[in-house]
Amino acid sequence: MAHQFPKRILQEGAETQMDKINNTCRRTLLKAVKVALKDEYEEVLKDTVFGPLLAIIENNLIYSGKIIHSFMCKQLRVSKLHELWFIFAKRPLRFSMQEFYAVTGLKYKEEPDVDFINWKNDKGFWANALKTNAKINLYTIRDELLKVCNEWSYVDRVRLVYLSIIQSFLMAKDWKVYIPQEYIRLVMDFEKLRMYPWGLRAYDELIASILRAREDVHTKNSYVLDGFSYAFQIWIMEAIPDIGSMKMRCRNWKGSGKVSYQDITSLESHFDKGELFTFISSTGDFDVIADTEFLREDEKKDERVGLIVELINAKQDWTHFDWEVESLPAHMDLSDSEQDEPADVAEEPADVAEEPSTVAEEPTVVAGEPAVTAKRGKRKLIDHGADGVSSEMKTFIEGLFTASFNSFKEVVQKDIHERFDNVANEVAQLKEQVSQLKGLSETVGKGNTSEILSPSATIGKDQGPSSHSTGPPAAKGKGKASANVDPPPVRRSPRPVREDVQTDENEMMDFLKNLTKSARCVDKGTQDSLQEAMGNLSQASHVKGFDPSQHLDGDEPADFATPLSSFKPADWRPPTLKDVDSLEDRIHDPDYSLVFVPEALWGKLVDWTKTFKELKIGPSMLTNELVSRVRPSEWLLNKEIDGMMWLFTERTSLRRWFPNKVAFMTCLFSNQITNSYNEYKKDKKKFKVGGLLQQYGIGELPAHGRTRLMWDLDVNRMYVPLNVGKHWISMCVNFVTRSIEVFHCEGLRHPGAVEPFAVLVPRIVKAIQSSKSRQCQVKQYTVSYVSMPFLLNKSSSDCGVYALKHIECHLLGLDFSMVNDNNIREARQKIAYDLWEAAIDPVLIERMAKFTPPKTISSALVELE
Repeated sequence: MAHQFPKRILQEGAETQMDKINNTCRRTLLKAVKVALKDEYEEVLKDTVFGPLLAIIENNLIYSGKIIHSFMCKQLRVSKLHELWFIFAKRPLRFSMQEFYAVTGLKYKEEPDVDFINWKNDKGFWANALKTNAKINLYTIRDELLKVCNEWSYVDRVRLVYLSIIQSFLMAKDWKVYIPQEYIRLVMDFEKLRMYPWGLRAYDELIASILRAREDVHTKNSYVLDGFSYAFQIWIMEAIPDIGSMKMRCRNWKGSGKVSYQDITSLESHFDKGELFTFISSTGDFDVIADTEFLREDEKKDERVGLIVELINAKQDWTHFDWEVESLPAHMDLSDSEQDEPADVAEEPADVAEEPSTVAEEPTVVAGEPAVTAKRGKRKLIDHGADGVSSEMKTFIEGLFTASFNSFKEVVQKDIHERFDNVANEVAQLKEQVSQLKGLSETVGKGNTSEILSPSATIGKDQGPSSHSTGPPAAKGKGKASANVDPPPVRRSPRPVREDVQTDENEMMDFLKNLTKSARCVDKGTQDSLQEAMGNLSQASHVKGFDPSQHLDGDEPADFATPLSSFKPADWRPPTLKDVDSLEDRIHDPDYSLVFVPEALWGKLVDWTKTFKELKIGPSMLTNELVSRVRPSEWLLNKEIDGMMWLFTERTSLRRWFPNKVAFMTCLFSNQITNSYNEYKKDKKKFKVGGLLQQYGIGELPAHGRTRLMWDLDVNRMYVPLNVGKHWISMCVNFVTRSIEVFHCEGLRHPGAVEPFAVLVPRIVKAIQSSKSRQCQVKQYTVSYVSMPFLLNKSSSDCGVYALKHIECHLLGLDFSMVNDNNIREARQKIAYDLWEAAIDPVLIERMAKFTPPKTISSALVELE
């Protein structure tokens, strides 16, 4: 495969992370020009050629050095002179003059019949500059000309704006580079200026700059990127829509371009099903692969590129394709210290840097010395001493390691033996102590009743002021014992304070004695066992209603009762046994309504599947085939999706769900919107909303579960399922906020699939409103994507379940994280159960019996020849 396909310049996952990329597109200069020459700047902004370039600045598209550098490391080394190839998620991408024109619209054809050399002398500033061959650069414009241009003519000030755009943004040259005389001659005639092939010149300059910078990505922490690199960034965002939102080419790009290397790596690692456009043309993605208008006479032929194009046309699966990586020259293997050192040039952060690095100097070659690689910044000589290690040195290191390891092994073995000896001695002592207690288990249970008094017997005992007593003085009464009887000894905590090593033996004796007692408690009753275990506590207590065998005269107050709050926290609750399968306990779980199915009712559903009886569920039929698709690893189809959307409609109509003013659409509606949008794009002015779209807007459709609720009047929200490339997503159209929220379980974006809804829904709303409301201006709805937990739908077959459950969560105000891969199987079972339950619901059966088909929408007859 070495000669069949081009090689990557870097291994996948081994891309370097540049600290700084010096972008030479001067946004700051153009902002200064806008402040000084506001009227002239506004005039150029209306220009059909240069206006879109200024729109990039006006829309605040921020330069992202991380996106640029990430793709610089993903290049394939091809022999083509005028096109570049890249790899993203193992899938090839092409950047050529065709893609450059698609994102910029700049002219690419030469005009041999136009005279771009001769110019007309109007005796203004720029005419004198041409006659005197004046040297003018961007420093001159910023520091001198912007301060004195107020004295020029209006036309000369407009020419200054044009030259600033060309030199600082389109061709993107260094501050010190003089403006070519050719550019000044062109601005003398605005018509010739617009006819000049700026796209061809800017593209060639950008390609040359990328090829120069490609040689530095292996070794440098920064590099300079000349040319119109904004176009390169815009192409990346259009070729991979998930990196940025596609907004109709160059003019409408807006927002921040900042992303991190981690964002790009994470997107690439989970891009198996992502949308990617290898070829882009001005008419659409993948419409034209190789337009003959962009062919160059001096272009080289590379059959490897042709093979890639053939595989792309054959729908090649690149998931498991292994791209070879070219080997680096020996002089490019840098040490860690050199890689960590900063560059010698003054630089700015990658996202906003504009200052370039110093120009690379020519290397000096000295006879008898190793060759020096020509690079910008620091150079490193080849280190011949790092070629390898001698055999004698290897033997010495091996012997040193062996000796050290043997010494360490002896120390460890000695320590282990000592520890085992200590353990054996302790075990022998323990056996001896246990043997002395053989007769203890036979005598302990006999005297327990006489030695330990019940809590009620000790309540009235006068214990006297003893240091071991923690209770209050005993009260007088019936429970008072004889004065000449000594109180029983009070057992303290079974873990006394350690004073010496001998205390450990006492603890062991207490433990064994209590262990023997617990073995004897099997033959005792509840009260006897409690007395046995708790009779030796330091405080006697009585809890009313705890056990009927405890008798306490209600007329006589207890001498001592322990309040519950004295030893329990305020929020303490008695422990309970909870059966997770119990309906009473499961009904309080937050995900109960989303995934729980009672076992008994699930059994009835299983029994129904054995009858092979079909049931009606709105627009679908509940069959064994449909239920089988709800099983794991099965894709949901339109029938079950439409069945659940009908069920959602009925639940809101019957007020079984609290939310109201809600509409639910079917898969047919999504297809109708997509088809109508294609008609809309053919002729936007003549497009009219009518027929089926209008029936949806007034609630006549969907016919099953017909609500007759009008959008934006009776309905505030509308939920829609959508299939995008064999992947289910769902969305919520909010008529109040004029917005669309998209629910995608994998967190990806599909702007092309959602755009038809954002464009046509407001037009449908306007068409069904009153004549007064129809005068309102139609505005496209804004689109946002709801953030999802990371790594959902690992099975790649649960997208339909997620789409339905996300609608349910959003409608009921539940958190989306309640549905995840841990309970998605239960969610599938819940869908099957909900459909079966709806099919046997008497109320829904009655409503389905009253179904009337929609009225046929007439259309003009067409005679077939």
